[in-house]
Amino acid sequence: MTNSTTSVNSKYRWLRLPLYMAGGAVVGFLVASVLLNAPSSLNWTLSVYYDYDLLFGILGFLFLALTACNTAILIRIPTKLNLEEDLSHDADSLDSPAERLLGRAMIISNLNVILSLTWGALSLSLLASTRAVTGSSEMFNLSNLIASAIAIITVVCLQNITLKRYNNYFPDRTLDFNSRNMHQEHFDKLDEGEKWIVYRAAYRSFRAMNVLLSIGMISMVLYSILFSFAPFPIVVLSAIWIIHIGTYYREVYRKSKS
Repeated sequence: MTNSTTSVNSKYRWLRLPLYMAGGAVVGFLVASVLLNAPSSLNWTLSVYYDYDLLFGILGFLFLALTACNTAILIRIPTKLNLEEDLSHDADSLDSPAERLLGRAMIISNLNVILSLTWGALSLSLLASTRAVTGSSEMFNLSNLIASAIAIITVVCLQNITLKRYNNYFPDRTLDFNSRNMHQEHFDKLDEGEKWIVYRAAYRSFRAMNVLLSIGMISMVLYSILFSFAPFPIVVLSAIWIIHIGTYYREVYRKSKS
């Protein structure tokens, strides 16, 4: 009885997302078209002199801060691991201070890659839509795009240095940059305890992603209510959510059959 009830509930869970999507789209369209209009005085462009210059200024500041932190950590840690020197400073810990710093550098590097790619995507989108944006400066948009390209190149170089430093510290679990299955090969090199940590972290990330996608869906519906009907972000979030859930259940099904 328990298995049959669980299977029935899982089937109904698949129906919830399309229903939420359809309901949100209908409510957003009706309310935005008939009931509410956003005040014309509101300005959401985050601008001071040019359109969205404040937004790109924040992105640039965060990029510089993360780049400075990543560079400072790489300067502090030696090129190769010296076990005797590191263990003498912290004999009670399994990881040496240099290894902990290297872990922080890899986290910061990954965050900076996402940030710089976001900056580049936004600047390219703004430049491509300059004709549709009133009060937009082509010179500012072009300069912003060039700055984002420089940021992406800088981040990629820093990440390569960080990953090479990681390979020097852990030669038994190196990351092969030229391999298409780099992450899978690296995962296979982990021991059972490390794999358990990865499993637990991945599941917590899965749960957090479900919450974030639901928040994103609600935010898009509110945007449609307050401003104008925007179906594309809702459809994209729904597609990502479906793929996200489908991948999880597909992997569970595969593992249960093996």
